[in-house]
Amino acid sequence: MAIKLYDAIPSSNSDRVKILLHEKGLAYERVTLDLKKLEQKRPEFLRLNPYGKVPVLDDNGKILFESCIINEYLDEQYPNPPFMPRDPYLRGRARVLTDYGINHLQDSYTPLRLEMLKKIEERDRGVIDGAVKGIFDRLQYLESALGDQPYLVGDITLVDIDIVTRFLRLHQWGLFPAPALPKLSAWFNRMIARPSVKPFV
Repeated sequence: MAIKLYDAIPSSNSDRVKILLHEKGLAYERVTLDLKKLEQKRPEFLRLNPYGKVPVLDDNGKILFESCIINEYLDEQYPNPPFMPRDPYLRGRARVLTDYGINHLQDSYTPLRLEMLKKIEERDRGVIDGAVKGIFDRLQYLESALGDQPYLVGDITLVDIDIVTRFLRLHQWGLFPAPALPKLSAWFNRMIARPSVKPFV
């Protein structure tokens, strides 16, 4: 068995794959690209992923890209321990919450990320405040979905792994945990206590 992961640092998308690989105890080789040098746009890499993005998984010559798709593959190809529920509805629910936690937050998350990449004195406070409000407004749905469960659909699944990397960035920017989202904050603290997530905190 030879699993190779093309990643970058920092890269939330790469991190979510590394978290699952750790949870499953799978050994893998890392090939870290320098995105500032546009190594992800080189012809040899574009042959692996025409999007020119990380991560890319090479599992014995089987090439996949897009981090959430990679994680679904890994969970099915290496099923022990499993990270999706057996119940069809809960599997669907996990996919819905993953889509919500990544894609529905994107139009607020992207401007925030772009501001946080700037030097502190160059950041636009108005843009940051507006983006944070947009993110937190939309996170209320996940707060409700979590309820009193330890993880988003009961036991830990791909949805928790897939969306935690976004919360890790909010944490690094000093925005999370947050009193306005007590249940998600408790969930986040539970997640970062896991050995698979600790290296990314």
